[in-house]
Amino acid sequence: MNQLILSLYFFIVIFIGYSSYKKIRGSRDYFVAGKEAGVREIAGSLLATVLGSSAIIGSINFSYINGWAGSWFMLCAALGLLGLLPLIDKLNKYKSYNLPELMGEFYGNEVKTLSSTIIPIAWIGIVAAQIMGSAKIVSIFVDMNYSTAVIISGLVFIAYTFLGGQLSIIKTDFIQFLFIIAGVILCFAYTLKGGGNMKGIGMINENFNSLDLFIMILTYSSTFLVGPDIYSRIFCAKDEKTAKQAIKLSIIILIPLGFILAGIGVYVSSNYGVDVVKGSVLMFLADKVLPQPIVILLYFGLLSAVISSADTTLLTASSTFAQIFIKDLRDENAIRLTRVFILIFGLFSILVALQFTFILPTLLLALAVYSGAFIVPCLSGILGYRCEKKYALSGILVGGGLALYGKLMGGSTGNIIIISSFLINLIILIIPKLKKSIDANS
Repeated sequence: MNQLILSLYFFIVIFIGYSSYKKIRGSRDYFVAGKEAGVREIAGSLLATVLGSSAIIGSINFSYINGWAGSWFMLCAALGLLGLLPLIDKLNKYKSYNLPELMGEFYGNEVKTLSSTIIPIAWIGIVAAQIMGSAKIVSIFVDMNYSTAVIISGLVFIAYTFLGGQLSIIKTDFIQFLFIIAGVILCFAYTLKGGGNMKGIGMINENFNSLDLFIMILTYSSTFLVGPDIYSRIFCAKDEKTAKQAIKLSIIILIPLGFILAGIGVYVSSNYGVDVVKGSVLMFLADKVLPQPIVILLYFGLLSAVISSADTTLLTASSTFAQIFIKDLRDENAIRLTRVFILIFGLFSILVALQFTFILPTLLLALAVYSGAFIVPCLSGILGYRCEKKYALSGILVGGGLALYGKLMGGSTGNIIIISSFLINLIILIIPKLKKSIDANS
């Protein structure tokens, strides 16, 4: 029975992609959904993208070990979106389809090309994290081995994104968000109804200290302030007012949701112990605690979370990489080339997901590389700062490289290196102004 339900769900997803495929009239539809999306569509798509399985499963698992500190995942996302609000006016001046195009407008075509190279490589890890999440859900729901579940999930994501592009993503993300929120809230409500202890350790504790929070703000919040996937949602809005209202609605929903997700993890650790769950906390609840109707809704909520994040990140990676070979995404060959890279990056993501099973580390590693490389130069460009391309290129390469090294090293030393990646990136960018200031005073 579960296999039939899952097959029907995947069939509907692909059918939606196919129906959108038939409605695509050009690159504007495929890459920015015709730029006609309203508040509901943009907010739903933002939230569905934020609430990927890696964020939901990862934050709940984190809360299981680290208490209410897990609420910071959604709170940091809300903080990043709050910082994005005053930037909407400035972003509205540009006609870009994605972040590398913005970087090209700020610093030149070479910087655009480098951005279109690094971002897709980093985003393979994020797509892979979504495939891992889907595979864990599918393998339990229909009693399938992990490798087979990875392949099936990955192929569904590839097909859906390949066919419909942004048009199908925007259309379905709001419905997928409803699935996500219903599954999570019903799960939380059932744990509250069952009583039990929810006295987890605080939001700042020995396992998650102030420095850890600062690093999370730098490498996680910043990707919502300046992020390829977030900007791809914003660029689909029909006007500036729509984008702002959608962001405000998303923030209002994310704040309580952060505590709801953390509460689920705290509930399990408080009432069942921190050594009981060996895999996903949600899967433990589904198997041992929740009634079957809520279990089914929870599974589909998580699958919806996976799809809504995987399709967005896969399209972002593929369309940005396509810009290496074509002038811009308005080119008549842009859709065809992007679809080729959807196949390539999708298959690479499947291979990564087959090799690794730890969702959160994979996600955070990819985000650390991106944030160290691009947050400073992109934010500087939006705020009106310009410098020669050689400085922007150097800042991206050095910042991203340091962030990667720091994340791989880990610990306090790794955190300090990650922080330094932002500072050094900024110093490299302002070298021209420093030189001018020195020359003027000499």
